[in-house]
Amino acid sequence: MRPPRRALRAVDRRGRAPGPTSTARRARRLVVPALLLTMAGTTACGVDATDVVDAGPAPVVSARGAAASVYLLRDGRLAPKNVATASAAAQDVITALFEVGKRPGDGFGSALRGFRLEQTVLGRYGVDSGVRNDPENPVGLRLHVIVNGPGRLGRTAMAQITCTARLREEIWAVKITQTTAKGPMALGEHTCREYHDLAVAGVNLPP
Repeated sequence: MRPPRRALRAVDRRGRAPGPTSTARRARRLVVPALLLTMAGTTACGVDATDVVDAGPAPVVSARGAAASVYLLRDGRLAPKNVATASAAAQDVITALFEVGKRPGDGFGSALRGFRLEQTVLGRYGVDSGVRNDPENPVGLRLHVIVNGPGRLGRTAMAQITCTARLREEIWAVKITQTTAKGPMALGEHTCREYHDLAVAGVNLPP
């Protein structure tokens, strides 16, 4: 039985494996120039192989990008002061009021020194009183401020909180609660109008 022709071509007459076929030689001649063209194209584009370069930490945008007015004390009376805040939201403005009150500077003082802001809660004003929600009677907001600190929160301190919050038109009233060792103590619901007698001369407080 004659062996297959493919098997007979496995070795040459001297017992060695044959060299690359003409087809393989042509393929190799095509691959080498293609590699050279690829390398040349990369260099021409100015793209060189480099290691990863550490450019440092990514830039961080500070959250304190807003400003607002708060009421501090000048000679014991309410006076406005512009301060940096996290945002223009009422809760952030009240937070800034307590923070700046720790070290007012610039001749200002604060009756809130020693007191700590625990929480601020926004709620719809007048819902429990049966106020209708329609275009003729727009719904305002009530800001509930909860504080903690030594002794009882005084009238001037409550004026600072209330009048600062009332600078926002959507805040119709401010409810204040002080937490004590005996539990929460309700200090009532207020508007700034009741503290107009505490304003520095020439300063118009909000309603």
